[in-house]
Amino acid sequence: MTLMSIIYCSLTDTYCRDRDVRMEKEPDSDIAKGIAEALKVGATLMVRHLARGTSLTSINVLAALAVEGPCRLTALATATGIAQPAMTQLVGRMDREGLVVRLIDPEDGRATLVAITDAGRALRSERHKSAHERMAELLDRLSADDQATLALAMRVAMPLLQQLTRDAAEHPQSEPAATSLIT
Repeated sequence: MTLMSIIYCSLTDTYCRDRDVRMEKEPDSDIAKGIAEALKVGATLMVRHLARGTSLTSINVLAALAVEGPCRLTALATATGIAQPAMTQLVGRMDREGLVVRLIDPEDGRATLVAITDAGRALRSERHKSAHERMAELLDRLSADDQATLALAMRVAMPLLQQLTRDAAEHPQSEPAATSLIT
């Protein structure tokens, strides 16, 4: 058994015991509050220290278009949790910057679709690279043990966060979420 395997098993056992104890002691609202606070700290790291130079909202729009392909502005607003008037302004700005383009909807000539451009894909790729490089710099400030602990926590949390994201998309709020992640 490698040292990493031993650390992984030890951390997993400790995590499970700690989780079980917390579940017995903390009401669900305290658990939700703790998770929300951890996500807020992660969002702060992302917004203030990793996603420099381009708004996180613009990056989210480019990501949605890259994954889903061209879509109507209303669908894009819903998918990203942005109010339609704000999305209209954002898409207009991104169109002027050459990051997206408006196309005639082939199924309904009266409607338009928004699509990502090659420049939008290039910006998205550059921002990913920049964020990864900055994260590597920040991780270098942690000890090897802390890096391993954080890596394990992310491996455990990632599938759960992905599930929450899918659930939130399938059951959206009646009002779009605020565009600012930091309160």
